[in-house]
Amino acid sequence: MDPFEFRPWYPTGIRGFVAAGASNFIALFDDDSVLKFPLVPPEEKDIYIAKGMEYRRNVRKAAVKGLEVEQQILQELGQHPRIVRFVRKHEDGLLLEYLPNGSVERYLRNVAPATSLAQRLKWARQAAEGLAYIHAKNVLHCDFSVGNLLVDNDLSIKLCDFQGRLLGPSGAVILNGGAAESTMSSMPRADRNHCDRKTDIFAFGTALYFMVTGKPPFPDLDTIDDKDEIRRRFECREFPSLDYHQGGDVVRKCWTGGYESATEIALDLRELERVGRDTTAAGACSRPSGCWTGSS
Repeated sequence: MDPFEFRPWYPTGIRGFVAAGASNFIALFDDDSVLKFPLVPPEEKDIYIAKGMEYRRNVRKAAVKGLEVEQQILQELGQHPRIVRFVRKHEDGLLLEYLPNGSVERYLRNVAPATSLAQRLKWARQAAEGLAYIHAKNVLHCDFSVGNLLVDNDLSIKLCDFQGRLLGPSGAVILNGGAAESTMSSMPRADRNHCDRKTDIFAFGTALYFMVTGKPPFPDLDTIDDKDEIRRRFECREFPSLDYHQGGDVVRKCWTGGYESATEIALDLRELERVGRDTTAAGACSRPSGCWTGSS
């Protein structure tokens, strides 16, 4: 059998599979929660060649460590309107809040591709608020993307997948779950494994670009085969164009290191929302029946 093929297995209590990631499955547990658990079960029959078995053991070991870190980070973060809720530990993984709408990426591609710009900017601002909150709690996400932004029942945003890093008061890394961004979200840097607030903010820029356009910054390039070209374009600041009203200035500041904190991003996006509302209102008033004039 192919050791690189991960077939579903069934921990106690799951109802059906929702998604699969690089290291874990997500399965529905009850009406309000999902179980996140490793791709590789705790025990497997010795049906692979030795190297295959070693590979699968390493995959499981990394997944288990990541889940342990995620639990500790979620407990450190506590409950917050922009953070997915940790329910409890399960013998095979973590029980987390279930958000049926899925990720922003899935929602924009498969559910509501015609979502208004106002709603997209609201999501972006909420995502920035979530990022600001975790940074204030000394947590680095290290894999910020539209795939890790979930859409709540009231169409609000919650951050998920906390297998990044927890820092101590001095800035030293206390916990490291091994998370890393994809090439399209990765700030060019000498040490690919280095993660800090600036790298999270850079990744936010890519997420914002996708949120308002529905596509990645360089849709013509493959994140694996063309990773060197993607890095070159970011290094040379060959950015795709994006209008101001779509958040173009915010995206560029994220990619060029113009922000010191995610709070600054949230403030700029809130102002962009205000400008959008004022423009819409002015447009309505310019139409014959758009505004009340005081005359009968």
